[in-house]
Amino acid sequence: MNKKNLRRVISAMLVIALAAVFARTSDHFLSARNILQLLREASFVGLVALGVSFVIIGGGIDLSTGGIAALTGLVCARLSFIPGIPGIAVLLGGVLTGVACGAINAFLVTKVRLTEFVATLASGFVYSGLALIIAFRRNGIIESRPILNKSFTVLGTHVGGVYYITIVWLVMTVLMMLVLTKTNFGLHTYAQGSNPKSAQMSGVNNNFIKSGGFLICGFCVGLGASMVVAYQSAAPVTLGSAVAFQAIAACVVGGIVLGGGRGDAIGALLGSLFLTLILNGLMKYGLSIAWQSILQGGIIILATTFDAQFMKLPIKRRVKVKPGTGKEGH
Repeated sequence: MNKKNLRRVISAMLVIALAAVFARTSDHFLSARNILQLLREASFVGLVALGVSFVIIGGGIDLSTGGIAALTGLVCARLSFIPGIPGIAVLLGGVLTGVACGAINAFLVTKVRLTEFVATLASGFVYSGLALIIAFRRNGIIESRPILNKSFTVLGTHVGGVYYITIVWLVMTVLMMLVLTKTNFGLHTYAQGSNPKSAQMSGVNNNFIKSGGFLICGFCVGLGASMVVAYQSAAPVTLGSAVAFQAIAACVVGGIVLGGGRGDAIGALLGSLFLTLILNGLMKYGLSIAWQSILQGGIIILATTFDAQFMKLPIKRRVKVKPGTGKEGH
């Protein structure tokens, strides 16, 4: 087993072990309702983590996803109040908002030549500010108005108990895995994350790959935030306030290495499940938000330290020897 597959197995085992602990300490954990709700909660972080994973694998970082989510949510809310507008148009408006934010990030990085950290940190503040500007107000005070557009809020419901956002998350995971492993764009993303200079010398258009990563990230955030707003039937300005940190944490736990070149969509999915299980468990045990933040920070430290040591471990291959010859077989 190579290191890539072994890392996936380790992430999967962490999820299973954590689920087993909660199953033994809670009578309701394994109920169908609780599992479906857990998947719904993981879906938003999971969609954002999918987008962020493309940027990280390509050697970058995106800290603006919280601001993008907040702005997307308010755009969806504003659109939903237009008389007669179909829900799919509201969803499309939210997704396009996310893509536009991703395009701005790409412009700042590839054309203005800002570092990904500075560009996305600054743009995240801008997007959050824009969300505050277009937020609903009553007597000058921001309020969250209920969305009554049924053709839009139906996107937040479920079919057979499985929420639409969960279905979208799983489908997007498969699609993103195919993009990463079966297309030149995906292969070039890995190449750039591993060694950008070598990738460029080999003919990889680094700016194109960076831009593509930010556009995909904006798309995933816009899609996820829009469907969360549909589920909540409201768009609070605090939407996405913690998702940027959680998405990066999910990527790291799933084996997507900060610095680029390693990881995949499956890792983002497993990391999102693991992080959601922990946060859900902490809430059930009544631990405060302070401890949730401490634990998330600790998880990133432990996961990063583990990956650094894991890559140093030699993976021995089994070598078959032909009987009576002493020579290696194949």
